[in-house]
Amino acid sequence: MSVHPSHSGFHPAVQQWFDKSFDQPTPVQDEAWQAIAQKQNVLVAAPTGSGKTLAAFLEAISGLVERSRKAPLEDKVYVLYVSPLKALSNDIEKNLREPLQGIEQILANQGEPPSSIRALVRTGDTPQGDREKMRRKPPQILVTTPESMYLLLTSASGRDMLRDVETLIVDEIHALAGNKRGSHLSLSQARLDALCSRPPYRIGLSATQKPIERIANFLTGGQDCAIVDTGHKREWELQIELPQSPLSAV
Repeated sequence: MSVHPSHSGFHPAVQQWFDKSFDQPTPVQDEAWQAIAQKQNVLVAAPTGSGKTLAAFLEAISGLVERSRKAPLEDKVYVLYVSPLKALSNDIEKNLREPLQGIEQILANQGEPPSSIRALVRTGDTPQGDREKMRRKPPQILVTTPESMYLLLTSASGRDMLRDVETLIVDEIHALAGNKRGSHLSLSQARLDALCSRPPYRIGLSATQKPIERIANFLTGGQDCAIVDTGHKREWELQIELPQSPLSAV
């Protein structure tokens, strides 16, 4: 299968996994990967089922695989994924397993050492024992909620986990804009910027909104932000049905 030009910069093992798993990128993936590769803030707006999550994650995974070829990955969080829903957070963690396991298998088949990328979930439901293990050995990808992100930033051990974050992904950002949870998240994002040696790149995932520029402004706090908006037009099926007999009193 030929390599699609928009994601030809992926590590070969990542590219091979994608080509084995999908026929081609969706339009939103096609545009998002080009923008994300530029190391800039990006808002991705597209309907459910368009591949937004993979559009956000795969570039970061490829970067971690590349880094693991030069030296073993450190036990620290490089990618922080924030979802407003606990259930969605667990779904994302499950969806990450498939590409990570597939890429590890491809590396093994090629006689390459594993990338050893780990993805874990930290929410209010995470058992204390798991939190302690995570504190001692942080994952490279951490999936969490806005509230758990806030709590991590209020503790010394949590700040140690997050001080090396390079990419911040905020899912369902349209559900947070304009409410108290969104204001809370904006504060946590600012605290994360101040904690890290370089403010993380922000990637927002949104349902289609108008005006989408307001969601981009919420994501970045007024900083520059590339917008990938593939639009959404539903297909309509219109039928006119007439009763078989004239309307009459019942």
